[in-house]
Amino acid sequence: MALSALLCAGLSGCESGDCMLSSESYCSFSFVNAAGKGIKLLDTLTVAVNLNDYDTTYVYRCDTDTVVSQLPVDTLEAKGYDLLLLANRVQGILLNRKSGAERVELPLSFTADRDTFFFHYSARLSDTVWVEHQNHPYFSSMDCGTVMHYKIVGIASTTHLIDSIQVTAPEVTNTLKENVKIYFTVSH
Repeated sequence: MALSALLCAGLSGCESGDCMLSSESYCSFSFVNAAGKGIKLLDTLTVAVNLNDYDTTYVYRCDTDTVVSQLPVDTLEAKGYDLLLLANRVQGILLNRKSGAERVELPLSFTADRDTFFFHYSARLSDTVWVEHQNHPYFSSMDCGTVMHYKIVGIASTTHLIDSIQVTAPEVTNTLKENVKIYFTVSH
């Protein structure tokens, strides 16, 4: 009888309901104004990603010149170039028209070391955020298996509505906490 009670207790431990809640790691982005105070976006927010991040071509154009690059070159925009992104691939929607967004939690790729997120505020206005990270598999438990943790090693963005971007906690784990602050230029 004692063996069957021990066996039942052991089996109930194997069916932990906590795995689904803690088995994925999300990078948390908080939205703040220039003073660092949290804000809500007045417009809706859609966040998209390219389903294949390796065939992006960035085209910058001004009146007399065109520059083509496989990587973003933010310094060209300061010189009067307009960015035209040629996306010869399908975009996936991670967040669709969220109203009053104060923050977003976005998944990072476990097969690549760089993610590109497209923050669409309206039909005509958007910013791009690039997150470079190291991937670290973390053995959670026999019940839950392995969880991917990340370390943010670089971050950049365009500056249409985003003023600047700051990593506040580079370790992205399955414990949700703020990882990035996005400072907006206008009070949304």
